[in-house]
Amino acid sequence: MTTAVDVLGRAAREIGYTESPPNSNRNKFGAWYGMNDVPWCAIFVSYCFYDAQLPLEITTPKGFSYCPSGVKWFKEQGQFFKAPQVGDLAFFDWDDDGTTDHVGIVEVVHDKANVTCIEGNTGSNNNSNGGQVMRRKRSIKNILGFGRPLYTDTSRPQPELGYPVWPGRYITLTSPLMSGNDVLTWQLRMISRGWNFGDTGSTGKGDDGSFTERCHEVLIKFQQEKGLKPDGLLGPMTWNAAWETPIT
Repeated sequence: MTTAVDVLGRAAREIGYTESPPNSNRNKFGAWYGMNDVPWCAIFVSYCFYDAQLPLEITTPKGFSYCPSGVKWFKEQGQFFKAPQVGDLAFFDWDDDGTTDHVGIVEVVHDKANVTCIEGNTGSNNNSNGGQVMRRKRSIKNILGFGRPLYTDTSRPQPELGYPVWPGRYITLTSPLMSGNDVLTWQLRMISRGWNFGDTGSTGKGDDGSFTERCHEVLIKFQQEKGLKPDGLLGPMTWNAAWETPIT
């Protein structure tokens, strides 16, 4: 069974990947799909779902390469929505002409106006053909709609465990810094375990809700200490370990 957490974890591990050579559309995702040297945002999304064992068999058993095909398929399945949820496919329409130009995976729903997505083949100067895998904060006004895969969600921790449920987004070092109540909750828990993040916040130990370089250092050291993969990514296993593992 595959959850949104599984797919987003797979996508997050690719953040920072770039096509090579630049401006060539040549990349490992296209090679996997069997269609290299072409725009690859939909191929990247297909790769993440396929690798997480929830293939989006839209035009091939591996997925799809053409964004409008994705919109058409989700509409035919009755799985296309205007309001986003974590794990949805966001289909972008930059020109507001009713045709989708780009696709990414929703990682965070901030409010009614903004989401953060993990996207392939994007860049700071080219939204739809920038050659990188990036985390992008996007305005919903630029999104045609959201395709919703049929996830299961049995892997998430339950509230009766006695500590906060993992908030559903992967937290790591980014520019600008990721911030929010989820970061603050983790900081306070780690401070209670004896870690220190600096001289800010209400405790004077760095509890300011921003995931800084010091937070990243602490996270990796904690993962190493607890035998977790030291990837600097605050996901469900590392989150749970902050509450479940003994203090050493």
